[in-house]
Amino acid sequence: MESKLKYKFKITLTFVVCIGLGVWLGRIALDNWANIKQAIVYKNTLYSTSDPALQSLPNQVSPLDLKWASLLPAEEHEVIAYYQTSQAQNLEQMTAQVMRSINASKDQSYQDALISTNTMAEFENQIVTISGFIVPIDFYNDKSVKSFFFVPYFGACIHLPAPPPNQMIYVELEAGFNDVDITKTYTLMGKLNIELFEDLMGTSAYTLDLVSITPFYGQPDDFRTH
Repeated sequence: MESKLKYKFKITLTFVVCIGLGVWLGRIALDNWANIKQAIVYKNTLYSTSDPALQSLPNQVSPLDLKWASLLPAEEHEVIAYYQTSQAQNLEQMTAQVMRSINASKDQSYQDALISTNTMAEFENQIVTISGFIVPIDFYNDKSVKSFFFVPYFGACIHLPAPPPNQMIYVELEAGFNDVDITKTYTLMGKLNIELFEDLMGTSAYTLDLVSITPFYGQPDDFRTH
């Protein structure tokens, strides 16, 4: 009888451990699904330049995987991060957010950072990859995208205010790119330039000589909370 009880206990314990492990692994997979999908899903090239000079760039040097926060000077990164807000969980946090918003409206350094064209000189002429959202600006006669702003979060320049110029990249491309969805994320590869571009939809402090566009699965903005 005692051996049967021990056997049942072992079976029950094994079952509980397996269930617990499954729940734990499932939670990890859910929390990191975007990264997992990015790693395992085949990322077909949606656009590729026909310019031989641009095509050869990735073969000359490994592209730098650039993050949006890296495009900000340190002092602007610091002041914007200070005024970042997260979802308030109680009245105290809500009050703190209101006070922070009031202070932000009076902080000239923060207001300046929101319209800053200051750039990071070390990235000029670097071959980079960066992920974000496409905001079309102009189109060819065949309705394919002729130029666009590349931005870190969805809705920028459309439903939400434009990011600071040093958080926007202006890109031109050849005719034929129709596979664009403003709600989806993409990875661009190309040569980054420090160059100002102004449009009614916004101003960018960087431009990119585009090599390719591939899908991206995940949250590209590594800095802001929305």
